[in-house]
Formats: sequence, structure tokens, C-alpha cells
Amino acid sequence: MRVPTSTQRDSPTLVEIRVGDARDTLAGLGSEPGGQVDLVLLDGAFSLYLPVLKLLEPHLKTGTPILAENAFDHDNEYLAYVRDPANGYLSQPIPISEGRGNEFSVFTR
Repeated sequence: MRVPTSTQRDSPTLVEIRVGDARDTLAGLGSEPGGQVDLVLLDGAFSLYLPVLKLLEPHLKTGTPILAENAFDHDNEYLAYVRDPANGYLSQPIPISEGRGNEFSVFTR
């Protein structure tokens, strides 16, 4: 579903919301016109955060923000990956709500 986010006729901006298993709904991203991702919100099965992020990586622009909800800081591969600058991210936890485990990252490659 594409949702207009601007009323300016000369520069329409769209948001695309995809519902379903991200491994399926995002699989054809590379073959679509544009094919770039400007913002990522990860909120679902935490075990899929890292596989989904890696699926999106070829389509992320430098500076793309990523917000991972419920990314609890206890021995998980997702946080280890985004917190390692060698993987192309700057990342830190965001204490929005105690016990929520939100992580904010920026793609730097």
C-alpha cells in the first residue's frame, strides 16, 4: 500500500507499508523501481530482526535510520551486529520506556 505523505504536486513523497512476513514481502525489493529504503522500523519477531536487516542492507542509503523495538540487551546477534562499527552502523539503546529495549541505529556505508 502506498500512502501519500505530502500534498505538494511537484514533489510527491510516498510511504510504502508492507504487511506480512518481511522475508517474503521484501524479497523482490531489488527488482522494483527505486528499490531504496529510507527508514526501517523493526517491530515483530525479534529472531527475524537480523535476517531482515541483512535482506535490506543492499537497499539502504547512507544515513538510513533504523529503529528496532523490543531489542533487549541480552545475548542477541542483532545488537552485537549493529553495535559493531565494522558492520556499517552507529547504534545505541534509546531509553524511551524502561524495559522496552529500543535500539536506534544509523547505516553508515
